[in-house]
Order: sequence, then C-alpha cells, then structure tokens
Amino acid sequence: MGYPTRNAKVFAAYLPITLSTSWSYATSLALVHLTNSPLSASFTLSFPAKDRIEDDVLPPSVQSLYTDGSFRPANDSLSSSMASAWIALDDDGFILESSSMHLHSCFPSALRSEIYAVLLGLSALSHDSSISIYTDCSQLISLWTRLVDSPFSPKLLRESNHLLWLSIRQLIIDRNLKVDLFKVPAHGDDIYNIQADSLAKDAHSSLQPTISPLAFCYAPCLLTFNSLPIDMNIHHFLRSIADAHALLSFCSLARFTALSSPSLFDWA
Repeated sequence: MGYPTRNAKVFAAYLPITLSTSWSYATSLALVHLTNSPLSASFTLSFPAKDRIEDDVLPPSVQSLYTDGSFRPANDSLSSSMASAWIALDDDGFILESSSMHLHSCFPSALRSEIYAVLLGLSALSHDSSISIYTDCSQLISLWTRLVDSPFSPKLLRESNHLLWLSIRQLIIDRNLKVDLFKVPAHGDDIYNIQADSLAKDAHSSLQPTISPLAFCYAPCLLTFNSLPIDMNIHHFLRSIADAHALLSFCSLARFTALSSPSLFDWA
C-alpha cells in the first residue's frame, strides 16, 4: 500500500488543496488494521475506559431485547434530537431491565437512533450471551445483514454510521455474543415494542449525556475531528473540509476585505 508524501495534493470541488499527512495515514492504517486484525483480538481504544458508558449490567438469563430509537428533526425553536431505549426480557417474558437515553446530536438521523439502541443494548449484555433482538426498523435489519453478518469489507467505511456498525461488530467478537434480529410491526399491538417506543420518546425530555460521544464507540480504530468521531464517508467529509477552506479563501480576497470583514457577509 502506497502512502502519500507530506505535500501530496488532491482535488476536491475542482480546486487543488494540500492535506495534512495525518488524514491520509489515518485512513490507510485504519483499513490495514481492520482488514488484518485477528477476530479474537481485544483492542485498546484511545478513549479512557473509566469514561466509558456502563456495561455488563444484565444477568445471563436475558433472552431477548426490544430496541427502539426516536428522532426529532430541527425546527425554528428546537435543534434536532435523538433518543434510544431498550427493554431486556427473560425466557418467560418478564422484564428484567430497561434503559433509555437522550443521545448526542452528532450526525442526527432516525436510523442512527435505532442503531444506537441496539449498540447500547448489546453493551449491557454479559459475555457468551445468546440474544434475540426485536426492532421495528426494517432498514436496520437490512444493513445488519450486509455490515455485521458479512465479513469485513473496506466499503463499510464509506457508510454513514460506520463507527457504530464497527462498534457492534467488535462487541459481538469481544463478548462472544450470538445475535438474531427479528422484525416487529411498527405501531402494532406488541406491548414490548410499544413500551420501548414510549421510553425512547420520553427520553427527549431528559438531559443529554455529558460524556464524549467517543464513550459510545467500541470500534478498534477511531477517526476524529475536533474531538468528535467522524461517522460518515471519509471522502465526503474531506470534500466538505476542502469546500470550507475554499470558501474561506474566497471570502478573504481583497475585493471583499476592502469593503468590510468577510464575517459580515451572508454567504449562504
């Protein structure tokens, strides 16, 4: 695998820009690490373990999880909001535990809240658990088949929410979990799904977690920008950075600065 030089140039939005080597090396090393790592390996994250979300709280008698996410788009008065919830049941259908959380609004979407619900539920399971997960999100089940059940492919890193999917894969490996997903009708008469939906919606009114979004990641490699995880297609992310730099350079031209500070213009 070849690596770019420090002054390697790429073209984004038809403008040449110079990228820091760290971006190129980070993406290349991530691919090598994820492709060649043994399945049984345990990885050490750069994020302190003491700041991780609490896990391993459920007894081995848990047989099924009902998960649900809730997403509220931004409007004139409120910013976008994500929340998730899960309910753990034993073999007799007795509810052993339930949990809900108001999530960080980082790359907010309805699908992301659904994936978070599954990730947080899995993170609470004991090692060597066999679990059935019930969700009303068809897209989640479809992506699970392609991104979790299938062998790792570098194409996964082009997907939105790839850090969450990598975290799920890593949890399953590290804890030797056996997971089966089942679809339940949305807004049907399943009492457990109704309860999970209610918990997720109610969580919007609670405070957002004060810990970093990185505390929710179990992925073996993390790419971050300004201390936030990059959980989207890295090429698209770099292109957006290049576009922002190009706009900043354009705003700083003498034809504009002679009139007034570029910050006073509405460039939208």
